[in-house]
Amino acid sequence: MSSEPPTPATDTPPPYQSERRKRGCFGSLIRLLFLFSLVVALVLPFTPFAGKIKKAIQDIVASARSTKERIITRDVMRDVIKEVPVIKEVTKEVIREVQPPLPEKFIPRKDIDVATLFNGITVKTNLITEQGGFASLERLDPEAYKAEFQLSIRVPKANQTLDELSRINKNLPGILPGLEVMLPEAKVSGFYHKLYENKTNRVQNDLTRLSKILDVHNFYDTETILELTHPATQRRALLIQSEMDVVADGSDGDRMPTLDEYIYLSDYYQPFTSYAWAKTTKTPNPLLAKWEDRLQKAQDEYAKKGLSASRNRELKVMIDQLKLEVADFKSRSSLIADKDPFIVISLLFRGYGDQNKFTPQIGDYAAVIHEGKIYPAICGDYGPSFKMGEASLRMAKTLNPKATPYIRPESDLKVTYLIFPGTAEKERSAPDLAKWREKCLALLGEVGGVGAGYELYTWEDPFKKPEPPPVTPPPTDDTVTPGTPGTLTPAAASPSLPAPATSPIIITPSGPPPEAKKK
Repeated sequence: MSSEPPTPATDTPPPYQSERRKRGCFGSLIRLLFLFSLVVALVLPFTPFAGKIKKAIQDIVASARSTKERIITRDVMRDVIKEVPVIKEVTKEVIREVQPPLPEKFIPRKDIDVATLFNGITVKTNLITEQGGFASLERLDPEAYKAEFQLSIRVPKANQTLDELSRINKNLPGILPGLEVMLPEAKVSGFYHKLYENKTNRVQNDLTRLSKILDVHNFYDTETILELTHPATQRRALLIQSEMDVVADGSDGDRMPTLDEYIYLSDYYQPFTSYAWAKTTKTPNPLLAKWEDRLQKAQDEYAKKGLSASRNRELKVMIDQLKLEVADFKSRSSLIADKDPFIVISLLFRGYGDQNKFTPQIGDYAAVIHEGKIYPAICGDYGPSFKMGEASLRMAKTLNPKATPYIRPESDLKVTYLIFPGTAEKERSAPDLAKWREKCLALLGEVGGVGAGYELYTWEDPFKKPEPPPVTPPPTDDTVTPGTPGTLTPAAASPSLPAPATSPIIITPSGPPPEAKKK
């Protein structure tokens, strides 16, 4: 008995074979239709039906052309911008000022205000009100509406000890070693007190015009003025510690026939200096023509009729002054601030020569000390009686190259002026800078000399003419013959020279020999 299953019948096809047969029949049908269409398309143009088909197509086209009006409708999309109005809300803010309540009676006031003016003065004002009388009466009383002004000034004290002087310039004891022996007996000069008296007097005069009161910088422009005497030599010196303002004055046609407009067109320029001397050449002063033109214009205006009495007085004073200045241009020469190293002394010194032996005069020698350098100079001009510390433009530029007629070389009180009173030369002449240095060096030696490591400055002469080239000396009569070394032959005789004598000199007994005549 067998356990194997029965074998299925072999005449029944599988399912996938039946499906393949159906798909094959459908594909065959499609191919037949495609072939049939292809054959018809190839054969149709050669049959009678081709003309009919063509005619039918032509009729359709003609019918379409005969239509008079065609309406084509299509959808077109467009962007439409719609303006939407913006409504602004305006809010009105009503501000109502609330006034303080009205006073029921007079209320006294006392207000204090503090300010600083442009010239450095601190102004403290007090406004005080008090009950008065009727307005019709008060307006007649000058005491009803008044200002009581009080200006408070602290006048400085003078430096006097070596430590105090060194605070201004630490090099001073080294530059002037003689200070140490002179300071114990030194005296604060009366000129120092007179200077600050002049300053306060000027402030008092301008007290009601605050804008014109001397500014703080120029009020405190002097640290000290000391009268020094060396115990061994008895040489007197006036020591001033101050700043350095700049003067651009002076003119001299003999040495400088032209002048820089930048100098003489400045607001403070003056063509003359107190130190002056007689002209030595006929070269006119560079400003003479300008002054003569001013004089002529003033005289022409003065000659016109119908001028007011005040204008006539002004012109008369102007004409007299210009005449004096024109005459001075023609007869004298002055220092030139741009070329000559000199200092300016205050007018407060003038007139005190008989009272005070330390009074500096125009022409006195001086030494200017700044930082670690010392410069020779003379007192060349006078300045305002309420100021101190001023020097020529050349001196200023040497201390500080940035200095101009409008810019100080030193604004702090760091400049020491050592003036030797009574040392001016009797006869004034044009500056001799080498001589000035020699004299200052000798005077410094009489007050202890210049300290080790320091040297008195040497000024270059700005008008020094260039030295001519060296001249080759002419050949001597005795020359060496090139062909015979060591032998001398007479030089070729010059046509202008006599031939050398060949006969001996005969001396007759009638007179002494030529040598005796020369003696």
